[in-house]
Amino acid sequence: MPPALSSICLPFLLLAGFIAIAAEAQVPANQTFKFINQGEFGDRIIEYDASYRVIRNDVYTFYTFPFRLCFYNTTPDAYIFAIRAGIPNDESLMRWVWDANRHRPVRENATLSFGRDGNLVLADADARVVWQTNTANKGVTGIKLLLNGNLVLQDKNGRFVWQSFDHPTDTLLVGQSVRINGRSKLVSRTSDVDPSDGPYIIVLDRKGFTMKLNSSGQLLTYGGWPDRDLGSTVTFDAVPENDNATAYELVLTVNQDSTNAPPPGRRRRILQVRPIGNGQQLNLNKLNYNATYSFLRLGSDGNLKAMTYYDKVSYLRWEESFAFFSGYFIRECALPAKCGAYGLCDKRMCVACPSPKGLLGWSESCAPPKLAPCKSGGATGAKADYYKIVGVEHFLNPYLDDGEGPVKIGECREKCDKDCKCAGFIYKEDTSKCLLAPPLLATLIKAVNTSVGYIKYSK
Repeated sequence: MPPALSSICLPFLLLAGFIAIAAEAQVPANQTFKFINQGEFGDRIIEYDASYRVIRNDVYTFYTFPFRLCFYNTTPDAYIFAIRAGIPNDESLMRWVWDANRHRPVRENATLSFGRDGNLVLADADARVVWQTNTANKGVTGIKLLLNGNLVLQDKNGRFVWQSFDHPTDTLLVGQSVRINGRSKLVSRTSDVDPSDGPYIIVLDRKGFTMKLNSSGQLLTYGGWPDRDLGSTVTFDAVPENDNATAYELVLTVNQDSTNAPPPGRRRRILQVRPIGNGQQLNLNKLNYNATYSFLRLGSDGNLKAMTYYDKVSYLRWEESFAFFSGYFIRECALPAKCGAYGLCDKRMCVACPSPKGLLGWSESCAPPKLAPCKSGGATGAKADYYKIVGVEHFLNPYLDDGEGPVKIGECREKCDKDCKCAGFIYKEDTSKCLLAPPLLATLIKAVNTSVGYIKYSK
């Protein structure tokens, strides 16, 4: 063949080869489906007090004990495509461990379809595409719900083209990870009823795996494992303690791309009873039964908890198996939302509602003082005063080294006076350190008497 003709024909030959490969790598026609969100709801109680519909057809059950695909809703006509863990006969709350479209719920008669092109598509009742895997013509030949709860689209060689494990929302199943070069964080729900993004996140970066609270656009550290490079990937895992697998350790496997152990955090920590772990894992809790079916979730209250499913018991098969803020890990009073909008916490209990009149009895209606709005340019509003609480600290104290210092108390107060967003300050009389409190006071923590809170209020 002459060179000129060869150069003309080569692109066409390559294109024809690509088309032939793409045509070969299709989902078999008898394995495609279109599920319509309609019909009867499932029975038994389920997490968030939701209503749900099981997704299945003549080809796919989408059930791998104890996981199943479903639609669920917590408000009328607002459905989320999700993975459920647990079965109706458990006599225990079934749990939601993965959401596809919690930011954009669909309505009755929405469709979930899997076509020959290998794309899994969720469309609303008006055919508007709400969510998809973006895997059209990428070699997908099948869909499967795996034993570990991972929903996967795979090619003819079994390679995962897409997997739900790469797209966590607020929950990690055993074996699931967050990655710096991928989905690097978990984001809480707003509430049980409202699935939209809440104010709490736990994010992985080169500064640690850190729990943060979004307060009016300002990210405040309140927990996690800050000030240490844990590597580019953190994986939730359940590790058998021995060959007989009679006990399991819930861990976060870390530092997976480095042979160096992460250095200890530089800042002081609020009481932690459990051992931190070694260079390659962070220990969470030890269980005396099989913990393979566990998940780790950042809850709408900001606490990081694990739940473990154990089917060898007759009822209450789900058990809380870890809580970051708890009696055995980090003290509960350090959870910002422990006492709701405002309160003083001591020994895991909300014991008082601080006020200019002193410490009053706490209730859910306890609220911080209302301050005058900021003037233009950030200047302070009406003149404010402070009331004093002896023996408290803010949840930020351990993560900000108790603030700046040494400074005199008058200087600390002057700084707060000039900052309209300052809700008060914590002054350490023994070290002369000053922490300006952000607008979010939340739960104040009982501390030694040399740690004194000054809460701003309008006269």
